[in-house]
Amino acid sequence: MVSYLCSSGEIEESQPEIAMWGIGAVEQHGPHLPVGTDLIQVASITYQVALELGGFLIPPLPFSMSECHGKEAGTQWLRPDTLGNVVKDVVSSLVRGGINKIVVVNGHGGNFVLSSVVREMGLKESNLDILLLEAAELMPSELVQDSGIHAGAAETSLQLYLNKNNVKDRIGGTVPPVGREFLDYLTLPQLSPKGIWGDPEQGSAELGREMFERAVKKCISKVKRELNYS
Repeated sequence: MVSYLCSSGEIEESQPEIAMWGIGAVEQHGPHLPVGTDLIQVASITYQVALELGGFLIPPLPFSMSECHGKEAGTQWLRPDTLGNVVKDVVSSLVRGGINKIVVVNGHGGNFVLSSVVREMGLKESNLDILLLEAAELMPSELVQDSGIHAGAAETSLQLYLNKNNVKDRIGGTVPPVGREFLDYLTLPQLSPKGIWGDPEQGSAELGREMFERAVKKCISKVKRELNYS
């Protein structure tokens, strides 16, 4: 693996055929998880996948579309067109640098603009093979019993495994009596005053380890199959 910690000469000498890029988020995750939860998780997945595939690990993008969390302290966001343009520019620069297999791992469920941007670039750039993977879809959902989508059992488990020193005391969770589509109209703290959608008390480091390891394996399998990479 080569990474952003390497020199340009080292990267050129290594001639990586594939680049791994994670898209994170900085947003409230209740009173018990850090605002960088999504960033930490997607950075860990892309690092491990790049290591096992021998690819080029580029630094994860920390910010994305987190406006649905409103004015909660520490939350930062990009507008959809800003995120789309950043993705286009970074991918174009990688192609210019000689890497035409690029894997984008989306670590935040609200980044709806990514699928259309990746589709557009895949059609426009004839020498580009680009794959968008959703971190949430890589996770073995059958392992988690709560119906949470934010700061619940799944994310709490991953943080207990990857970042346990920054997990605070857990409190009772909340599952709003509405569908996820209500986040198109309201902020999460309006739907759940604690900023949680799920049950963090069901989380454990053991569950987080299994989720993470299986997500990495699934990611590698998809990359090899979809991009014909060996």
